[in-house]
Amino acid sequence: MVYANNTVDPNAPFYVSECAELLSDKVGGVVLGCSDQWFAECVNLIKHSAPVWDADKYVDTGKWMDGWETKRHNPDHDWCILKLGIPGVIYGFEIDTAYFTGNYPPHASIEALCDDSDPKFDKLKESKDWQVILNKSDLGSSCKKYYECKSDKRFTHLKFRIYPDGGVARLRVYGKVIKDWTLVIPGELVDLAAIENGGLVTEVSDHFYGNKNNIIMPGRSVNMGDGWETKRRRGPGNDWLTVKLAKEGIVKRIEVDTNWFKGNFPTSCSIDALHSSCAPDETHLQEYEWTNILPNTPLCGHRRHFFQNELVNNDKPYTHIRLNIFPDGGVSRLRINCLLPDSNNSDNNNSSNSFKTSTREQ
Repeated sequence: MVYANNTVDPNAPFYVSECAELLSDKVGGVVLGCSDQWFAECVNLIKHSAPVWDADKYVDTGKWMDGWETKRHNPDHDWCILKLGIPGVIYGFEIDTAYFTGNYPPHASIEALCDDSDPKFDKLKESKDWQVILNKSDLGSSCKKYYECKSDKRFTHLKFRIYPDGGVARLRVYGKVIKDWTLVIPGELVDLAAIENGGLVTEVSDHFYGNKNNIIMPGRSVNMGDGWETKRRRGPGNDWLTVKLAKEGIVKRIEVDTNWFKGNFPTSCSIDALHSSCAPDETHLQEYEWTNILPNTPLCGHRRHFFQNELVNNDKPYTHIRLNIFPDGGVSRLRINCLLPDSNNSDNNNSSNSFKTSTREQ
């Protein structure tokens, strides 16, 4: 029997739901190398998907495990070096030992450094610039454990150590994306909803079938599970999702992609916008007056929909976008392509999401 450990932890700390996941393969994370991966490859550690258990699957080296597992009897410890898919300020870690029961490591620690020169594994392995951001901490049997990171620095790479050996299913790294806005060419359209630029889904009416942040992930969806899908609505109303843009922008083009949603796509959608200056309490955004920028428009299944001439009231900057779907269904990706206002182009370094900032927001 095969099944996945994909239950949502109601006791997870704030950063699991309110911050971007900076390491997973979905956002471009990479395993650069490790000390050992005898039983299970280290690349499994950064999979976006939930760990899977297959009781009957064995391979040449032993029991197949969906994680990173090293040989027994290490006299010291094992380690791996990872490149973050999205550099940023780290708020916390989730170390998941799902299905590792008699073979999990009792302890783990994490070090980090910042190097934008794209250093190779051999250089990183010998680097003296690593700094501890998670002291040696206890792990548990087949469970998720959370650890806060207290550093305000921007990081690009991690060294994950396990003591002395064993298996870990997933390592999740949550934090705030720090983008270098000075690299944006004046007049260039930027997808300010994209997670790699600092966009984040903050509120949602329902996400029964898919993680809400799937909708702002890079690339097109790989299947129906790689999108945002709500349960079937049996009463009045409609479903909706709110995105906090990476920074304020003037919306010029929108893409709504229903890829893989063929019999369960919304019949139509509309899009509203808001500027945070008109909504001082971001915890109650739905109580403020939103401006419609895309009137209710029919959608088709398994198709990319582009809206440009259809946009209205889009001559001023906004900080938040609300996608309304009618009445329910699934959308795989949402792209909000914007111009940066002239004031921001000339003062990028003062942005709260600029490359040099280290301010933490909770």
